[in-house]
Amino acid sequence: MTEEVLAEEELTLYNLPKYYDIAFSRDVSGEINFYISCFKKYCNFEVKRILEPACGSGVFLLTFPKYGYYITGYDLSPKMVEYANEKIEEAGLSHRAKAVVGDMVTMKFNEKFDAAIIAINSLGYLNTHQEIVSHFKAISESLVKGGLYIVEISCACQNLEGERKLDETWFAEMNGIKIEATWNPYHYDTKNKLRYVKFRMRGQDNGRTFEFEEEHKLRLWYYEDFKRLAQEGGFKIAAIYNQEYQPIPIDSHITGELGALYYILVNKGNTQ
Repeated sequence: MTEEVLAEEELTLYNLPKYYDIAFSRDVSGEINFYISCFKKYCNFEVKRILEPACGSGVFLLTFPKYGYYITGYDLSPKMVEYANEKIEEAGLSHRAKAVVGDMVTMKFNEKFDAAIIAINSLGYLNTHQEIVSHFKAISESLVKGGLYIVEISCACQNLEGERKLDETWFAEMNGIKIEATWNPYHYDTKNKLRYVKFRMRGQDNGRTFEFEEEHKLRLWYYEDFKRLAQEGGFKIAAIYNQEYQPIPIDSHITGELGALYYILVNKGNTQ
C-alpha cells in the first residue's frame, strides 16, 4: 500500500498546527502556577485579563481559563488561530478565551489587559531594534498601567561555543500520529545579533508521511540590549527568574549560561 504524501506547499511548521501541537506539547501547570504567583507578587491589583502574543496552537488559551482567567491570544498564522479557536470551542471555553490573527510588531487592542505573557523565545522572531520597540510599545498600550509583561527568552552565551550544541532531536506521538523533530542552531551573527536555526520535521499520520526542513531567524539576545529596548518600549524590569522559578538578581551578569529566563516587566505607560 502506497502512503499518501502531504502536498509540499503545506509543509511549513506554522502551517501545520496539529503537528506543531503534538511536537511541542507539554505540561504547563508549573508555568501557570509561576505566572499566577508573579501576578500576585508584582501587581497591586487583581489580574483577571491576560494577553498572549504568539499564542501558537493555544496551550495557554486552553489552560488559563481553568484557573478563572480571561485570555486573548494572537498569532501571525491564520491556521494556528483557527486551530486554537476550534480547540477552545471544543473545550467549552469560548466565553473565557479566544485567538485572533495579529502581527507582534503592530498589534494593539482597545481593550486593556492586566497582564501579558510570551513563552519559549517567541519574542526572538522580532529581529530588529525597531520591531522589538514597536512590539513593546504596542503591548504597553494594550495593558493597564502597572500591568505585567512576562517574557521568556535566553540570552547569548558569554562563550559562544556554549551555543554550539549538538542537534536537539525529540519524538512525540499522539492519536496514531508520530513526529520526529530536530532543532539545529547552526550560525550566529554577532554583528547583527541574529541566531539561525534549521528545523526539521518528519512524521507519519495514519498512512500519510511528511518531511520538511526550514530556516528560523531569531534575535540573539544580550541582556543590556533587552533591558534598554524594554525601557524604550515602556517597561521596567521588576524581577528575573530561572527555569526552576528561582530569582536571579537583576543587576547580576546575565548570559546564556543561565539558560532561558523569565523577565518580569512592569508597564510604565505613556509610551507615545
